[in-house]
Amino acid sequence: MWKFWRNPEFVRHKRAELRPARALMVAVVVVFIAALIGLACWSERQEMLETAQRNAQRLGGQWVPYAEKVRRENPRETWLLLCRWLVGLQAGLVPFWSMFMCAQAVSGERDRRTWDFQRTTSLTAAEITLGKVLGEPILGYFAALCVLPITIWAGVAGGISFWSLLAGYVGLFAGALFLGLSGLWLSTMLESRSRGVGLIGALFVFCLMMGTYAFAASWFPGLAGFSPVAGLHSILGIKLVEAREVTPMLFGHEVPWVLVSLLLYASFGAWITIMILRNLKRDYSELRPLSRWQVVGCVAFLNFMFYALFSRNGEVVKSDELASFMVAVNGAILFLVGLGSLTPLERLKVWWRERAEGTANMFSENGLPWPWLLLSGVVAYAFMVWDILAWRMALDFHSRSLRTAALELLVVLIFITRDILFIQWCTLTRLRQPVLKGVLFLCLYYATAGVVIAISSISGEAAAVSAMNLLTPFGIFDPRSEWGHSAISTYGGMALQVGLIAMILVAISNRLGRPSLVPAVSEG
Repeated sequence: MWKFWRNPEFVRHKRAELRPARALMVAVVVVFIAALIGLACWSERQEMLETAQRNAQRLGGQWVPYAEKVRRENPRETWLLLCRWLVGLQAGLVPFWSMFMCAQAVSGERDRRTWDFQRTTSLTAAEITLGKVLGEPILGYFAALCVLPITIWAGVAGGISFWSLLAGYVGLFAGALFLGLSGLWLSTMLESRSRGVGLIGALFVFCLMMGTYAFAASWFPGLAGFSPVAGLHSILGIKLVEAREVTPMLFGHEVPWVLVSLLLYASFGAWITIMILRNLKRDYSELRPLSRWQVVGCVAFLNFMFYALFSRNGEVVKSDELASFMVAVNGAILFLVGLGSLTPLERLKVWWRERAEGTANMFSENGLPWPWLLLSGVVAYAFMVWDILAWRMALDFHSRSLRTAALELLVVLIFITRDILFIQWCTLTRLRQPVLKGVLFLCLYYATAGVVIAISSISGEAAAVSAMNLLTPFGIFDPRSEWGHSAISTYGGMALQVGLIAMILVAISNRLGRPSLVPAVSEG
C-alpha cells in the first residue's frame, strides 16, 4: 500500500494524465507563465524605481534616500514579488485542482458505468483511496513541480530561507491532500452522476476552506490553519489581518501556522479517511459515514479541538458567552453527525425484527439514532464543563453559565433529535433522495417559522419571543434566559417538540411494523 508508485490506480492515472506529449506541453506552458509573471514583477519594480528617482531629482529632500533605498533593494524585492506571486498561485490552484479532480473520482466512474468494476477488483478500499487521491490530481502536482525550482530560487534571492519555503510547501502539499480526501468523500456520498454537482460541491468546500482565515480574529484563531494561505502569509511576509499579527494558540501556547495546519489536516483527514474506507465499496443505499461509537468519538474530538485552539486574543471573555457559543457550535456538530448516523432502511428493518424478538436494544448499531444523539449531547456538555472550569481563571467566570448552558444544550438537542428522526422517517418512504428532501423540508419548516415569528411581532415582542421559543431553538439564546427563570414558552416549546418526537417515533414504528409484501405462490 505504501509504495504508491506501484498502486494500480495511481499508475493508471499517471499513464493517462502524464503522457510524454502532454507532460512536455504542461511544463513549457508553466515555465512560460512563470517567465511572464517575472517580467511583470520586474516592470512594476522598475516603474517604482523610476518614479522615486524622478521625485528625488525634482523635489529632493526625503526622496533622495528613499530613491537610493529602492535602487539598492530593487533586485531582492523583484525576486520576492515573483516568489509571492508563484507561491500564491500554487496555493490557490493546486489545492483546488486536487479537490476538483477527486470530487469527480467516483461520480465520474459512475457516469462511465465503470465504478462497479473497480469495486469488485482485488484492490482494497485503502488502495483505491490512495490511488485516487494521489493519481486524480497528478497533473496539478506535476505543474507545481515544474515551477518549484523557479519559486525556490526566487524565494532565496528575495531573502526567504530555504527551510521556511520548504515548510510552506509541506503545508501546501498537506492542504492539497486534505482537500483531495474531502473531494473524494464528497464524490462517494453524492448519489448524482453529474459532474456539475461535484463541481458545485468542490467550489463550495474550497471557498469554505479559504474563508476559514476569518477565524484568525476570533476566539479560535487556530481554525484559520485550514486555509492554504494561513501558513504561507507569515513566510512570505504578507499581512492578511490589518489590525495586528495573529498567532495561533494550542492549549494557550503559541505555535507556528504550519504546525497548526498540519495538525488540523492530519486529525480531520483521519476522520475523513475512516468515512471513506467504511463506505467506498458499499452500495449507495448502504452508505453510513460513521458507526455509532465513532459518532460519539467524533463529537468528543471536535469539542476537544475547539477547546484546544481557544484563545482570548487579549479580550475579556465572559464564561456565559463562551458557553452559549459552544452550544451553538455543538448544535451544528450534532446535526451533522446525526445525518451521518442515519440507519439504512434494510438494516433498520432487521433491527426492528431483532428488537421484537428481544435480541436487540435501543443502543444497537442498526437502531434509531436518537439514543446516540443524547449520548453525544452528554459528551459535548462534559467537555464544555471541563473547558470552562479549566479556563475559569482566564475568563470572566460565573457559575450560572454552566446551568444556563445545560438548558440551552437540552433545548438544542431536543430540536435536533426531532429533525434527525424526521429525516430518518423520510428514508422509510418512497421519496427519491430522502435525506436531501428531508433537509429541504426542514428548511421550509424553519422558513415558515420565521414568517410566523415576524407576524407575531406585530402583536408585540412578547408574542414574537413566545413563537420563537415554541417553534425554534433560537429563543433559548436570549441573554435573559437562565435555568429556572426562562420564559414559560421555552418549556412549552420543549414539551411540544418532545410530543412531536413521540409522534415521529410512532410513525416510524408503523412503517417498520408493516408486513413485507411477498407474492403468494399458487398451489398446483
